[in-house]
Amino acid sequence: MHIPQRVVRRNALSKVVFCLAAMFLVFAPQAARPGGAEEVYDFRICGGYFALCAASTCTPTGGQITVRTATGGTATFPEADCTCPVLLGPSIANVAGGNMQGSCEPPGPDTIWSTFQPRPNIPQALTNWVPTPPEAAAPPLFCPKSVNLGSQSVNCFSFLCDSQRYINNVPVVTCHCPIGESLAGTPVRPATAFLTQAGQGDQAYCARYPVSGPISIR
Repeated sequence: MHIPQRVVRRNALSKVVFCLAAMFLVFAPQAARPGGAEEVYDFRICGGYFALCAASTCTPTGGQITVRTATGGTATFPEADCTCPVLLGPSIANVAGGNMQGSCEPPGPDTIWSTFQPRPNIPQALTNWVPTPPEAAAPPLFCPKSVNLGSQSVNCFSFLCDSQRYINNVPVVTCHCPIGESLAGTPVRPATAFLTQAGQGDQAYCARYPVSGPISIR
């Protein structure tokens, strides 16, 4: 399966940009906010096909993956493989983060980026990739810091995916993502709350390496 790629910029997407940027400011590490340490993000709206991993759980590979940090360096984390559906439309990416290289364009014809678009329904393995509700429902699942699983959460935002194929007529890819890494490229502590769309509300999925975002609650 070959997925064509194209990058678009449209003024009509300004509301999407605002909503997504606000969400990432809420869930980003404290140092990424005004008054914290100097960190650089380059959020952009990408157009075309993208992988959406927000409702996926992952499998550790036993290997390592190198990520770009918000301070301009790199760091290494345990790697997980995540099966994620391929969607079409505008999505947000941090082209200075993950393992992106400053552009929405993927490095090859058989690769695609895992970016983000807010959606209440996402095809997922839990319900055999049925693309319509109620099977595709992906409500937020809050995993509290008391479960001590923050370091097992998986960050797929702005990471590369490949191995394109179909499952139940839904196009999917395998995304290679770090375990226990924050949006800034720093380690997530075990006692960190996080939010995911995996599991359809089942708390057991907090322990199944869900793709998620760490949050800070004081």
